[in-house]
Amino acid sequence: MIGKTALLLGVAAAAGGEPSSFGTARLGTLTVTASVLVSPKAVDMRAVWNDTKAPCAESRRLRVRVLVDRVAAGKTTRVRRAGTFRDGNCAEGGPNVGFTLGARAAGMACPDGRWKPGLYHFLTRAKEPRRGLEVSASLDWTNTRRC
Repeated sequence: MIGKTALLLGVAAAAGGEPSSFGTARLGTLTVTASVLVSPKAVDMRAVWNDTKAPCAESRRLRVRVLVDRVAAGKTTRVRRAGTFRDGNCAEGGPNVGFTLGARAAGMACPDGRWKPGLYHFLTRAKEPRRGLEVSASLDWTNTRRC
């Protein structure tokens, strides 16, 4: 761990061939996890915190910032979002606060709504401000599927 920031990435292929990535940082009993989950027509970019010494009824703020870049023909298209969310401890099902960005809404979709061909960079950053613990999940993906 470097200061209060740590990065651990795991990349796995999803059933449809789209990738995913997770990052986890730990400081004592506090864990913060960020994720990037790409689907055929959207990307889910979320985070969660968990503290084994805090009651499940406790909620804290979690700051989530996301970035999506698409590079094609030497041109970069960029979308950013940021928000602060109240998130409960003991969340079930993994990262649960953040953003789901549709390829169409991001201006990166083929006519059928699927991701356009190109090189994509997805970044989810999360910070639990009470203890200052930060984590990132990053994913680079080359989509070669034609529109």
